[in-house]
Amino acid sequence: MPYPAMPQMEERYGRLLGGLARRRAELRDLIAERRAALERHSTGAGAVEDSVDTAFRRSSAEVESEMIEHYLREVARIEAAEARAAAGIFGICAGCMLPIDESRLQANPTSLRCLACQERYEKNSH
Repeated sequence: MPYPAMPQMEERYGRLLGGLARRRAELRDLIAERRAALERHSTGAGAVEDSVDTAFRRSSAEVESEMIEHYLREVARIEAAEARAAAGIFGICAGCMLPIDESRLQANPTSLRCLACQERYEKNSH
């Protein structure tokens, strides 16, 4: 585990953090695949291409770009959770500073807030 200085953190959240590390590696592979596909769509325009081919190539490139952005946002959430773990505050709500419910962390290990604080945050940010 990458958190040897915090045995309590590792003991309590080791499986979640290990899962996040595996997911981050998986996402990096997916991002590389999508970037390769995007490159193929970008350079795939042939000398003879009709409007349907052009539209398909452009829409495919847009989908690849959107997927890359989605994966990058997920990687950022994982890295933020790992940084919280390194700081010893993984599983602590950023709003009320109380522990986040274990079931919430199981469902979403990158949770920054407990359910009550998340609901308040979403209500106030709209």
